[in-house]
Amino acid sequence: MPVYDYACACGTRFEFMVPSWSSPAPDCPGCGAETTRRPPSPAVHGRAAPPASMSSAPQSWEGLNSGDRDTITHWRRQVEARQEFESRHPEHREHRDAIAAHEGRFERKPLTYKELASRAAGGKDASTAAAEASRDRRTGGTGGGSGSDPA
Repeated sequence: MPVYDYACACGTRFEFMVPSWSSPAPDCPGCGAETTRRPPSPAVHGRAAPPASMSSAPQSWEGLNSGDRDTITHWRRQVEARQEFESRHPEHREHRDAIAAHEGRFERKPLTYKELASRAAGGKDASTAAAEASRDRRTGGTGGGSGSDPA
């Protein structure tokens, strides 16, 4: 037998087990008046949302309120929940490239190892390629030619 929530005009709210959904509402246990069935709570409806995406996590020290312990703990839990969610639902997995630099000029558009390798492929070393990427971020250019990765 299902359990339903009921409410009375006198303010009394209660749960009551009835034979079926079409059963008449029971009288109020407080005043004896007629009651009405209340909608079930949101938990019964199953309104679930996936955890925050990894891309919404802070990318810098400043994004973590300069290392605030509560902020770090909050985001660590968010990231762990997302990782667990993605392990159960691989179709929701986000593609992420490893980040080589994410501060200073790279705060808004991190330098990925993929982009760094692409820039260094022309015979440059990694330091020269990173300096070139920094200049391009400052001027808004692409610099690396067709081989640079926009992400």
